[in-house]
Amino acid sequence: MSFFRAIRRPAVAVTALAAAVSATVLPLGSPASAASNAFSFTQIQGAAGDAAGLTPTVKAFQGLLGEPNNASNPPAKDGRREINWDGTPDAQSAPNLLPPDFFNTTVPRGAVFVSKNNKFSVSADDDNPTNTPPRFAEVNPQYDDIFATFSPQRLFTPVGTNVMGVRFFVPGTNRPATVKGFGAVFTDVDRSNVTKLELLDRHGKRLFVAYAPKATTADKGLSFVGVQTNADVYEVRITTGNAALGKNVKDDKKRDLVVMDDFLYAEPDALR
Repeated sequence: MSFFRAIRRPAVAVTALAAAVSATVLPLGSPASAASNAFSFTQIQGAAGDAAGLTPTVKAFQGLLGEPNNASNPPAKDGRREINWDGTPDAQSAPNLLPPDFFNTTVPRGAVFVSKNNKFSVSADDDNPTNTPPRFAEVNPQYDDIFATFSPQRLFTPVGTNVMGVRFFVPGTNRPATVKGFGAVFTDVDRSNVTKLELLDRHGKRLFVAYAPKATTADKGLSFVGVQTNADVYEVRITTGNAALGKNVKDDKKRDLVVMDDFLYAEPDALR
């Protein structure tokens, strides 16, 4: 997995959208680039102690991506897709694994997940038939005390790693696609400049990196970061904290354990 040096430019506009919301518009492109070929990125981020506090931030990003929420409907020209995990069946939730293409085949929203082992987990809800504890407490009981949900009751994580990718397809098909924006809710971000989104083009080149802000509470805090752009984003690489969940892995001074809730992204458009 290769990484590319980020191109950094000074912010050209900063607008306060709400108490917990900030938006920054950043240009990307060499001086020789034609204006029509320059990429722009609008980043929205925020942190709060509960779902109500983070909602204005998420709504601001929904507004950037546009209406409607296309859910699992057929491919559309405009709007966005969202994944909140909460409708995932028990059979595809902990202690079972989530198929990487579940949200493109069974639930056609145009997202396929990748990682070094292609294993992913959606946490159990509190009435599952196997009595699996919620919020990944079946992995380690501490996790029930540090993770919170934005939209109850399920959360999401890659298994055995803290780095994964989201690749896009025309919903319900095997046609690769790109998107014009992506955002995610994270829970229990204890360190700044660690949990991040990296937007990649079709050649694997990094277009932009955005870090999730540190939570406002020691445990169960919620953070959001999202980026809307005019560039074609083929894949989003997500890094959650600095360690993967594990039976003997605790969130402490050395390890920042982070999992995810809602994903929001622009309507996937067929790769050209």
